[in-house]
Amino acid sequence: NERRGGGGGGGGERLRPAYDGSEATLQERISLVFPPTTNARGEVWHEFVAVIPREGKYCGQPCAVCNVVGCPMHGRIFHQKNLATHARPRGGGVRSSVFSRQHDAAYNAFVAAFSAGEASAPEVQRQIAETLPPPPPGAEEGEARARRPASSFGSSRRRSGNCPACRGKHRAHTCGKRLRRPGGSSSYRRRKPSWMGGGGEEPFDAAAEHRHKRQRHSGPEA
Repeated sequence: NERRGGGGGGGGERLRPAYDGSEATLQERISLVFPPTTNARGEVWHEFVAVIPREGKYCGQPCAVCNVVGCPMHGRIFHQKNLATHARPRGGGVRSSVFSRQHDAAYNAFVAAFSAGEASAPEVQRQIAETLPPPPPGAEEGEARARRPASSFGSSRRRSGNCPACRGKHRAHTCGKRLRRPGGSSSYRRRKPSWMGGGGEEPFDAAAEHRHKRQRHSGPEA
């Protein structure tokens, strides 16, 4: 139940596990590109943990959760095809120069601490988390919202009091507020600008204006 990897020179082709829709075979495939790390006691830690969401926009699709504490995206769900743009591929068969440097630095810090001793992964994660700066106000709510299924976003955004745009940041409003531009399309529909109405407050009459132009060009009647 294995498939041979795609082209590439040399005889060192690696066998790619067949994905049968289970998280176990999905984890095997992910581990080829992002190999697991082992500590002195033989405990295995995965950079990405395979998951198949049961709801949301990735429902039923092969995904993985970022398992690197200290990464800004720690705990976020990524589609399998997007993993190589978040983390540096360390296995064979995949190459990418576009990845998160913050994730890479957090990964290296964790692996250095985990692989050098006998501490378990949760213990090392807790030790690293204690050295991290405190998150900004509202960051925990934002992370919890990011982990929710996409189907629940619509109702939670309007209830959220943690709107970055309302706090002065150059971001889109997540509180449901919609800004109206002065002179926008809504004001245009309510009342035409004065320059379109000939400078007066009365509605512009296209038929009357046409008759006026025709009389002016035809000259005085005989």
